[in-house]
Amino acid sequence: MKRFPILLLPAVLAGCAWLAPTYHRPRMPMPDKWGATQAATMADDSAWWRGYGDPVLDALVAEAQKNNDDLALAGSRLQQARAQYKYAFANQLPSISVAGSDAYGRLHLKDDFPAPHKMSNLGFVGGMLNYEVDLWGKNASLSKAAKAGVRAAIYGHAAARLSIAAATAKLYFSLRALDSERDIVQRTIQTQTELLALVQRQHEVGAVDALAVQNVTEQLDAAQAALPDIEDQRGKAESALAVMLGRSPRQIIGQAMERGRDINELVVPIPTPPDIPSTLLERRPDIAMHEQTLIASNFNIGFARAAYFPTISLASLAGVNNIDIDNLYRATTRSWTLAASMAAPVLDFGRTASGVKLARAEKNEQVILYKQSIRAAFREVHDALLEQNNAHDREQGDGDRETAAGKNVELMRLRLEQGYSSRLDVLSAQVVEQQAELAHTTARLSSLDASVDMYRAIGGGFDTHAPENRKLK
Repeated sequence: MKRFPILLLPAVLAGCAWLAPTYHRPRMPMPDKWGATQAATMADDSAWWRGYGDPVLDALVAEAQKNNDDLALAGSRLQQARAQYKYAFANQLPSISVAGSDAYGRLHLKDDFPAPHKMSNLGFVGGMLNYEVDLWGKNASLSKAAKAGVRAAIYGHAAARLSIAAATAKLYFSLRALDSERDIVQRTIQTQTELLALVQRQHEVGAVDALAVQNVTEQLDAAQAALPDIEDQRGKAESALAVMLGRSPRQIIGQAMERGRDINELVVPIPTPPDIPSTLLERRPDIAMHEQTLIASNFNIGFARAAYFPTISLASLAGVNNIDIDNLYRATTRSWTLAASMAAPVLDFGRTASGVKLARAEKNEQVILYKQSIRAAFREVHDALLEQNNAHDREQGDGDRETAAGKNVELMRLRLEQGYSSRLDVLSAQVVEQQAELAHTTARLSSLDASVDMYRAIGGGFDTHAPENRKLK
């Protein structure tokens, strides 16, 4: 019964001291509200891109989140963090190994010794146990730092998913806007061509001067010059979206990008920040990632401090011995040993102190990065609110002008039928209408991009409490 206290010694000694500082989240003054009016409570927006009402966009985002290279890299970093945590956690536990040996030889004695010169075969099979007593919490600090690293990688993966979804949506919206602009410019070229032919006939009979012909010609040349630029931008937008989706080089070169609803048919949601601004800290995965990295650096200080203190290790060896390895099961002797060793630093010429200073400096760096991420998050929300409001006003104004221009075209056609207007008046009104359509398309793209920026700024439905409960596999 006296052996049990010795066997329980590692459990009694482990964790007797804790050298890592107590973690406190850095405090920063938070606003009471976002602006002049309190924002509405956020609804469930975990799949926020579905709010635009385009199944093709939903499929593209799903494809990007499955095949994107940046997301694959984030997943690889998460796997590395989990493996590192498992290694650090296992390092707190004893290591058990099997040992065996076989020696064959002869013992030479003096000639007058009565014992014969006999060949001998000595065998041993047993187990070995090694354990470092974590008296100062060194291995525990390293394990907790690795655990925080896993959480940081989980949040980093979530941040990558959010960024990729936002980038995919904005590229798709740009492509649909360019499609619309190309159609409008092509119609404008056709209208300007008809208008130029009509003005030239009027100039031939002296109804208009040469300046009118020159003005229409310049407008036609400008429209024709804009079309190649739009085609170039469309091609680049398609290839950029294909890369974002993780498609192969063959698909990037030869496969056309899918199209869904027209840009004017897309729903433009108006996302709003949460009621309480400080809630943003729980919705932004990048902020949570920086905090977990800060927590890991806090535990690294405890790991560095542990180098000031002795290292205590226990070792045990137990097995059976026999002079005949072929009959080892008939072992003639059984043996076991239990040993302890201690190594204490005496003079390391400032190596340990430098390690502690380095760990503290790294923690200070992470504090700065954490605070920077909070400032950046609130700036992005503030800018997104301004962008969203201004884009909505611009789109509404340009939409009203497009509607008015369309009504003017219809009026000119009615006047033409009744003989009060000429074909020239109708074509001129169509040119104005098409210019208004271009402006409205640009404004609508700004509204769509502003809503995406808002979703990204408020975390896109992410909740930092969810990964906390996820098993660290």
